[in-house]
Amino acid sequence: MMHTLTRFCLASGLLLIAAGVQAATTATAVPQPVTLGGILHADSDDTLAFTPDGKTVFFDRSAGKQKTIMVSHKIDGRWSQPEVAGFSGHSFDQDPVMAPDGSYLLFDSDRPPTKDSQPLMQDYFVGGSGPGSNIWRVNREGNGWGQPTWLGAVVNNDVFIDFASIAADGSLYFIRWDKQAKVMHTWRAAYRDGHYSTPVRAGLGDPDVSTHDPAVAPDQSFIVFDYGKTKGGLGRLCIAFREGDHWGKPIDLGAVVNKDIPWGSHIALDGHSVYFTGQSGIWQLDLTPWLRQHAAAIASM
Repeated sequence: MMHTLTRFCLASGLLLIAAGVQAATTATAVPQPVTLGGILHADSDDTLAFTPDGKTVFFDRSAGKQKTIMVSHKIDGRWSQPEVAGFSGHSFDQDPVMAPDGSYLLFDSDRPPTKDSQPLMQDYFVGGSGPGSNIWRVNREGNGWGQPTWLGAVVNNDVFIDFASIAADGSLYFIRWDKQAKVMHTWRAAYRDGHYSTPVRAGLGDPDVSTHDPAVAPDQSFIVFDYGKTKGGLGRLCIAFREGDHWGKPIDLGAVVNKDIPWGSHIALDGHSVYFTGQSGIWQLDLTPWLRQHAAAIASM
């Protein structure tokens, strides 16, 4: 099971030490495996996204060169066998993420943005071309979900716009390939009056180092993401805290967290833990030790 970007061997070409990453702090926690009663497949499933009531989960499932978004429901305390989500199954769909209020879901897809266009393709990465990616939205409609709509050209301004994360105010974080620097950057598009503002770089870490798969806290006080480049992976899992008008230096989450080569982080419903995918399955990490340590450091200033 590998994230799409891993398949195409993204090359940031810089060592973690050179990236200005802060060493792992004394905070630590052991990730816990997530199987949802056995419905998840460790070799194919990725990126859990729960509705706010915790009774429905979306995730993507790999099958050969195809990815499909699946859905399961918690009934009488047990998770149902996953089925293909009604808005997926015909394109390369992945990385579902739920709005904090549950009113809509975003996902990535290579599907044509318009009826007269072709499926998206990209050829940026080492290893050749592959599926492109734009962000699509599905609104909650009663007990079901509507039809997917393309998020629009303000956000989808390239053939590879990937891995959305949604703040409580609707602001959107996502990743985009920098063709000149040959690294992946995280971008932020503020949301006001029903529209996204022109995206700006989020300013995570060194601009010469790739960032992947952002998971922002609803209040945007912290963000978890992959940083740098590791053998076979998208980087080391790090956390950064908001410091006024900018993000603080990435803090490495340590060897225990990073041993499974993590990617695909999503903030959990509790607001203080994160789901991520590794080579051996899906994990949940309680971030409380890092949050407390940061709070204590602020209080001591």
